[in-house]
Amino acid sequence: MHTLRFFIFNLLGHTLPMAVALVSVPVVAHFAGVERLGALGVVWALVGYFSFLDFGLSRVVTRRVAQAAEQGQLDTELMDLRGFFWWRAVPALMVMAMLLLAARGVFSAFLPEGVLGRELAASWPWISFSIPVTLATNWLRGALEGVHRFARVNIMRTVFGAWTYAAPAVASLTMPTLDGMIIGIVVGRVLALAAHAWACLQAERGILLGPIRPKLAAQGLFFQEGGWITISNVIGPLMLYSDRFVLAALVAPTSVAWYVTSQEVLLRTMVIPAALAGVLFPKFAGNLDARTAVPLAALYQRGVRLISAIMLPLCALAAAGAYDGLRIWLNAAFAANAYRVVEIVALGIFVYAISHLPQAWLQAVGRAHLTAKMQLVELPLYGLCLYIAVVEWGIVGAASLWVVRVVVDCLVLLHLVGPDSARPVMVPVLTGVTFIAFAGFFSGPEIGWPWRAVLCAMAVVGGGTISWFGFLSPDDRREAFRIRERRKALPKM
Repeated sequence: MHTLRFFIFNLLGHTLPMAVALVSVPVVAHFAGVERLGALGVVWALVGYFSFLDFGLSRVVTRRVAQAAEQGQLDTELMDLRGFFWWRAVPALMVMAMLLLAARGVFSAFLPEGVLGRELAASWPWISFSIPVTLATNWLRGALEGVHRFARVNIMRTVFGAWTYAAPAVASLTMPTLDGMIIGIVVGRVLALAAHAWACLQAERGILLGPIRPKLAAQGLFFQEGGWITISNVIGPLMLYSDRFVLAALVAPTSVAWYVTSQEVLLRTMVIPAALAGVLFPKFAGNLDARTAVPLAALYQRGVRLISAIMLPLCALAAAGAYDGLRIWLNAAFAANAYRVVEIVALGIFVYAISHLPQAWLQAVGRAHLTAKMQLVELPLYGLCLYIAVVEWGIVGAASLWVVRVVVDCLVLLHLVGPDSARPVMVPVLTGVTFIAFAGFFSGPEIGWPWRAVLCAMAVVGGGTISWFGFLSPDDRREAFRIRERRKALPKM
């Protein structure tokens, strides 16, 4: 029950900002223009990408704090981490801000010509400042998650995640320029850092205050583990978002907007596996869930089944209703050019969601080097193929190659966890991909809207039926009924 409750907290913290995004994106497109919306999507990706450059330490902090709390050594661990934060991390972040600011000329060479390029150049000092601020926030969030303060973390994630999307929309009403919208985002990042620092002082003062050791015990191992996670955190987002940068260099800004908006909406559903992985990561770092005595392997397998069951109906609905969803949300012209991207990316989203669990497991048990080495081999191959795909087939080629990559990644990660754990997952993966592909294949603007509406209903019902009876085990279904009965037994307000 505690795991489920924490999962719900995490899920709400990730999903509520999506509702704000659904309102904000059309506002930005209307008042600032589709071209600026596409550029803003690239900025979101750029800031998000560099936010992973924390040497993997936020994830290491979560694991170390969780293990120390379980072993009754939290005070000693926090003393080490305080010393590292104040003597190593804070000075490094200040240097990073100065280096990013000095690199303005390098990035200016890659900016588009005209008004968009000038506005992006004017925004660079703000972007340079926001990245170290975000990294410091990630560190504090990692410590809070290590002591299982998921409610506080997700209240802040909800507020400031919504701010990231709402601020550009509000700015576009009075100052519809990229630099104005980006300033609004950066103000939210600064407030988020202050809020996380306050939450740490309220939850566990030792995270920030108290005696410190200038040198962290076992600092070499700390950086070694964090270094491998950093490689994954650098290369993973680079491959996730590199298609946007390649498209921005090779196709028209309007085409970039069609692709970025369609992909970004679907990527927002990754909050579901991310929420579950965030809750299970501290538990994976131990041998079992201390409250329920569920072994690590059982938690992992149940997590994979749950993610598969949740994501299948969502991805099938996205594929079947791609055209009408974009038409209602934005307009018919946008939908006609972008719906194929949604249909294709929906396939990869289902598989990508599943891959969150094996990656979290490998990092939690100290095998992050395996995923990092896999991505080092994959990166140059993907970059070459991406260039060819965009040149030959445009945004459809980029979307198709993205799907191929995430499928290969998922299969390799499942195998790295162990062949025995990979075999049970193969049937849900193949079944889900096939069902989603059929849902998208039989839909589109050339088909009458009544049939499209029926197809959407069939996608949800069929996906839900496959998830319930095909993906979830009998024990999973019994647990779902038990949770339902407990909720009925609660006194009504």
